[in-house]
Amino acid sequence: MNTVIRCVLAQGMFLFAILAHAAADPSAAIADCRAKHADNPPEHIACLERELRAVSGARPEVAPPGLGAEQVKTKRPQETIEDVTVKIENVSYGFDGMGLFRMADGQVWKATESTPNTQRLESGKSYSARIERGKLGGYRMYVEGASRMIKVMRTH
Repeated sequence: MNTVIRCVLAQGMFLFAILAHAAADPSAAIADCRAKHADNPPEHIACLERELRAVSGARPEVAPPGLGAEQVKTKRPQETIEDVTVKIENVSYGFDGMGLFRMADGQVWKATESTPNTQRLESGKSYSARIERGKLGGYRMYVEGASRMIKVMRTH
């Protein structure tokens, strides 16, 4: 019984020490960032941002890369890419004729216009395609071997 009480007290003290260290004075972290990155302002700012996220418990926002990434809701600004070559791993069509295209890199694109039965891609077959930004907005997908362009939007 005495050993159990000692173990519980030791664990409590250990937990208290960890929490006290985590809640340490933020000015020490600021001074540390300033000392390490005084000559490099972008790194200094990045260090301060990391410390703020650590104190607040916030996770860094990870933006999905690639063309159409601005259509996926995030808080980070996206870079502008004009076109990209992709490999379509899976194609499926809804009852409304809208295609859903899953890419090898994890991106998911959906057709914005219905596709006639005679012009649909075969399910279970992989395709190579090029997706480019349209002149007036939106995206166009050109599938190798297909006779028509498919208007798409990125969902994931």
